[in-house]
Amino acid sequence: MGSSSDTPIDGATDFEELAARLRTQSDNAPGSDTERVTIRSLEGVTSDAMAELLEAEESEGTAPGDLVFVLSRANAELLVEREFDIDDVDELEDALGRTVQVEDEMPDDTILLLDPDAVDAEEIRDPDAIACGIVGTDD
Repeated sequence: MGSSSDTPIDGATDFEELAARLRTQSDNAPGSDTERVTIRSLEGVTSDAMAELLEAEESEGTAPGDLVFVLSRANAELLVEREFDIDDVDELEDALGRTVQVEDEMPDDTILLLDPDAVDAEEIRDPDAIACGIVGTDD
């Protein structure tokens, strides 16, 4: 049910389940030498918050060209609404310099930035190539 054939992450993925696993994955990592997902608290859904998440993940050494943002439809609409020079998801992609995948099942309180190869359906294959933004209350 992906929006197009060039959807970077399999549209059959249960994004709600994937987000739930990623949000708890770093909490469950017992030692500092364990690979883990980068988790950041975000104050709201803004281009600055997206840039902050991108910066956090790039500092982990992931090749930036491979990263894709995954947003809920509500968050994608919020971003387009708030940014005066952005009218749609294509322009959002241009502004962020990354592919943006909009998924209806994605929880509104989570934004993912990941290498599409880092997950297989809901399985986490490469936690180092994933950043998870937890969105705070957004007024």
